[in-house]
Amino acid sequence: MTAQRVLDQAYSLAGLARLEPEAYVEALAAEVADDLEARDGQLVAALAAVDAMIARAMRIRLDHALADDASLPAVTRNVFATTIVKYAGALDLLAERVRDVALRGRARDPDAVAMAVLDAARDVLALRDRLRVGVLELARTLAAAAIEPADRHARDRRLDDAARVRWSKVRRALEAVAADPSVIVTAAWRDRLAALDDQLDDPPAEREPTFADMIELD
Repeated sequence: MTAQRVLDQAYSLAGLARLEPEAYVEALAAEVADDLEARDGQLVAALAAVDAMIARAMRIRLDHALADDASLPAVTRNVFATTIVKYAGALDLLAERVRDVALRGRARDPDAVAMAVLDAARDVLALRDRLRVGVLELARTLAAAAIEPADRHARDRRLDDAARVRWSKVRRALEAVAADPSVIVTAAWRDRLAALDDQLDDPPAEREPTFADMIELD
């Protein structure tokens, strides 16, 4: 099953309950490219796919929680669902806005409507956090594994200076992801590389020849 298919299965309350973040990350890990730039783009796209699914999940939760309440019309529920990620750090603001809409919609209990929406929001945002943590941890693990080969290329005397400078940038970009994988959403891979200073890393020190080496040369 593809990573996207794992998310697409969450089209109902039962589907949401069955969704396992670990299954999404495992499927994603099997799909990522070897090319570093392509892989970076895939991981960013995976985070965007999570947010798209979370918006759908919020609409499902709202339709279920407010099935007997008409104070939040379908179009308003859709607005709250599609913008739910923006409320991740502002649930009080969400509650205030829902209460105002419910009051204008003549809800019997605007506070109860706001609480129902908040409960739904907490559930879907908690799921989002679990999915994002998995994707970002995958990004960290893959970046950490690629640092040593990049560093080896950056210090390889057999490569020309331009290639070594580029590999130095690659290594430093990978180190940044390994330290904080959320940097992948700040800019595209090539833009993050372009922002780094040109740097020519010292090659490894050459080993001093031993007496045995000199005998072999003779």
